[in-house]
Amino acid sequence: MALHRKHTEIRQKQIIDAAKKLIMRYGSEHVTVRRIAGQIGITEAAIYRHFKSKREILSLLVDDIRQSWTNEVKQASSENIPFSDRLQSILLNRISVAEQKGGISFLIIAEILSLGDKGLNKQASDVVEAYIHDIAQIISEGIKQGELKPETDPASTALILYGMVQGVVNVWALSNRDFNLVERYSSCWQTFQKTNFQKIQEEFEHEYVTD
Repeated sequence: MALHRKHTEIRQKQIIDAAKKLIMRYGSEHVTVRRIAGQIGITEAAIYRHFKSKREILSLLVDDIRQSWTNEVKQASSENIPFSDRLQSILLNRISVAEQKGGISFLIIAEILSLGDKGLNKQASDVVEAYIHDIAQIISEGIKQGELKPETDPASTALILYGMVQGVVNVWALSNRDFNLVERYSSCWQTFQKTNFQKIQEEFEHEYVTD
């Protein structure tokens, strides 16, 4: 029984990895059970033993995104580093992974949106909301520590940061990866710092007045 379960887990991972490769190579619209089977080197029937449809494969891909994003936040939160470094580490890691994997997480979410499946939409929405909630909690710590302005709203700021990361990745993907993703993100991050970080804004305003 345990051997059968292990075999199932291995096969499911192969299917997930194959789906990711196809998305990165051809785009999410070309991910089909036939292409996945061909990528792994098995029959379509073998795929259907684990998944009844492309929808179920997408559902597992969303679970994979949730696990990755949760682990990224936990990893940064376990490190004994200042608030600003921790927040930057989480967001920069999301950008770096997107660059390495062709922005695949956002491509999967975009594919789900295009399908209009309410169940998948809810599943993806829960993942995004949980990630934004984790970021909001870290922002709350920054406010308590006096690094962010006291009037900062954690939930809204977390949503802005998520949108900033997604926006930069989207523009990068649409431009056929025509610019350095990390550099463009870093520019946006510096703008965010100047307008939201207490100490940095005070230094910026002092420099502006002095000049």
